[in-house]
This record gives sequence, C-alpha cells and structure tokens, in this order.
Amino acid sequence: MIFLLFAVGLAALFFIGSLLALHWGRSLGLRYRKHEGADGMAGLGTVEGAIFAIMGLLLAFTIAGALQRFDDRRQLVIQEATAATTAYDRLSLFGGDETRELQSLLKEYVRARVDLYRMPHDFLLLQRAEDFSDQQENKLFDLKRQLWDAAVGACPQPNYRPACGLSLPALNSLFEVARLRAGAAEKHPPQIIYVMLFGLGLGCSLLAGFGMSASAARSWIHMLLFAGTLTIALYIVTDMEYPRLGLIRIESFDHFLADAYEQMPVRNIGDQ
Repeated sequence: MIFLLFAVGLAALFFIGSLLALHWGRSLGLRYRKHEGADGMAGLGTVEGAIFAIMGLLLAFTIAGALQRFDDRRQLVIQEATAATTAYDRLSLFGGDETRELQSLLKEYVRARVDLYRMPHDFLLLQRAEDFSDQQENKLFDLKRQLWDAAVGACPQPNYRPACGLSLPALNSLFEVARLRAGAAEKHPPQIIYVMLFGLGLGCSLLAGFGMSASAARSWIHMLLFAGTLTIALYIVTDMEYPRLGLIRIESFDHFLADAYEQMPVRNIGDQ
C-alpha cells in the first residue's frame, strides 16, 4: 500500500506540474511573441527538438531496461522451480530413510519459499526496497541450514558418495537462485535517472507550452493528452521496477514454484 500511494502520488504530482508547466510555457511564449514578433521564434525549434530527443531516448532506454529486469525476475522464478525439481530428484539417489528425510526437508524449504512471496509485504520508502517478512526469512534460513547439514552429514558414508556428487551441487544451485531472486528484487536504475526523467518531463512540458503559443486559443485536449501521456509513461517505468507491489505484477509466474512443490510427494518413514 505504501508503494502504491507513493507511485500514484508521484504520478499525480507530475501530472499537475506538467499542466502548470504547459500553462506557464504558453504564457511565456505569448509574451515573447508580443515583444519579439513571430520572426523571433526562428531557430528555437532546433533547441526544442534536441531536448525532446534526449527525453525520448532516456525514456526509451529506461523502459527497455525495466522490461528486461521484469522479464529476468520471471525467468528466475522458473529457474528456481527447475532447480527445486532437480534437487528433489537427485536426493532420491541416497535411498532409504535418508532420502525421505532430505526430501521432506526440501519440500518444507520450497513451501516456505512459496509462502514468502505470497505473504503481504510492503515498500521501504527510504531504501527503495521491498520489505519481506523477517520471520519468514529466518525460517527459510533455518530450513536451508538443516537441509544442507543433513545432506552433508550423509556424505561421509562410502555408499552415499556418488549421490553426494550430484545432490550437493543441485542444492547449491537451488540456494543460489534464491539469492539471485533476492538480488533482482533490489536491482533498480540509479535514483538520478528518475530525477532526470521527472525534471526533463517538466522541461519538455514547458517547451511544449511555449510552442503552443503560436495559436491564440488554448487547446486543453492537447495539454491533457501531453501531460497524461508523459505521466503514464513515467508511472509504468516506476511500477515495473516493483512487480510485486504495483499494478503490473508477476504473481502469475509463481505457480511454477508452487507446481514444483505439489509434484514432490514425500513418503512416510514406514513406506517401502
């Protein structure tokens, strides 16, 4: 909720600021034309075109980067599901009670991972990061340690050494993907990029209003469309950077890990 309020509030602030800049720019343009005449506008289009081009390039690269990071986060969900399934299959190489114990611990770990991303969480405004449940993260740490210690503890037995050579790297890959997902959640553009987008957007609004002074009549349709288009573009860039907090979300991909969990039947100790 904090993120949504922050993003919507920032978008509303930019929209209002853009409309004010358009109005102010038009007033400046009318005053300039009154003193300098129409001939005084010659050559200003080159400067305006250059600034609009910089704004377009910056916005295009920022959106492209946000889309790439959004897709990377979805791919990491699939990678974790694949790593969990592989580790589960490799643990069956131990055989006997060791397999049942290790697979049971692995299933608990995967269940906790699914729950971590399904739990309500919010946004740390100053750190610009998602705030996950500390209790759930501590639970995950304990399950990870128990699973790893149990797998390593079975390895000194001579008949389990071939299984260890396959199972331990699979578990390590599973834990590595989990850390990559945590890192991807905090991977965002430098804050200066957002400042530049906000500032250039207002500057372009000012120049657009200045150019609209060529017409004596004020066109509210053009002003609203210009401010609204820039506002939506900036909001989408911000929203895609936090795909579990805003309107553009990746929860639909979480079913891959949940499906992997459901496909991990663990037999009771007494089953043969």
